Amino acid sequence: MKKSILFVLLFLGMHLLSYCQETTEERSKVLTQYLAHWYNEETGLWETTSWWNGANILTALINNAKLTNDPDFKNRIADIFLKTKQFEVEATGEKEAWVCQNYINDFYDDEGWWALAWLDAWEYTGEQRYLEMATIIFEDITTGWSDKGGLYWKKGLDYRGAISNGLALTLATRLHLEGTQTVNGKTTLLWATTIWDWMIDSGLLNENGNIQDGIRFINGQDAITENVYTYNQGVVLTGLVNLYKITGKDHYLKSAHSIVQATLDHMTNSDFVLVEKRCEPDQCGPDAKQFKGIFMRHLMYLNAHSPRNSYWEFVLRNTTALWDKAMENGTKAPGVVWDQPSEANAATVSSALDAFNAALSLQE
Repeated sequence: MKKSILFVLLFLGMHLLSYCQETTEERSKVLTQYLAHWYNEETGLWETTSWWNGANILTALINNAKLTNDPDFKNRIADIFLKTKQFEVEATGEKEAWVCQNYINDFYDDEGWWALAWLDAWEYTGEQRYLEMATIIFEDITTGWSDKGGLYWKKGLDYRGAISNGLALTLATRLHLEGTQTVNGKTTLLWATTIWDWMIDSGLLNENGNIQDGIRFINGQDAITENVYTYNQGVVLTGLVNLYKITGKDHYLKSAHSIVQATLDHMTNSDFVLVEKRCEPDQCGPDAKQFKGIFMRHLMYLNAHSPRNSYWEFVLRNTTALWDKAMENGTKAPGVVWDQPSEANAATVSSALDAFNAALSLQE
């Protein structure tokens, strides 16, 4: 009798998990359809957003294709690669028209997003050209190392951003794991450990464990920009997990969990929904509308290697809020606020897709 009851419970549990998987997958595909509406066939980018957002949208779509076993997206990746790896940039008041090649521009963080996107493409397709492109981009990023420590955020500007350093940390560890050993005279592992050590030693982490936005050198000393954003909290997580995988040192993994806990403690509302507290609900600029999904994406990676029940609950709370409230049961595209309707664009929709991808990863 007990065995029969156990079998029934197991059977029901398996079917419930299958149903949840199907439901989450279907909901994620609603978001990919919204993104398809904004895709520009001529440029290989998405309308309503800017250059760096394109890399994050591509990453979210690649992850969704992997999680839903969709091989057809490989052709789209190839099309985007051909259309975006070299193009002419129109003149502005500050700069004459120029040709952007290999995703290298004035912003080291823009470069980092594209490098990570091409690493995702490499892992999904196995095509060597994507790995080679990620390496070319990282080589340029490393030229931005300051003699005061830390990577600059923008070429020609004395500002060492948490995001440019967090991206390079994660990128270096991923390249190391893919077999790229040395870049600009330093091993990729040494780049990663040097960057993380600088982030800790420079005081970028505040007393709450949140990562502050960056450091300027003013009047002969470093001055920290204290703003805290979800994407800075997220992007380092993959790098820290990888450092733990590579070195076996527990403190890297502990740091990752501490940063997540600081985010859950200080950057969520009373319903455990992620909030970009610097700007929600109606003051977020084009960049900040991308941020929260980046946190969810890298939390997904941490949870895959070091799972916690609180992460499961957090992800499901957020995807439920997105679908039921922000999307009004799938009838609207989600905006930057995840528990009520708000203005949507390709950045906010891909950010929400990152959250649904995280939910799909829980059910693998």
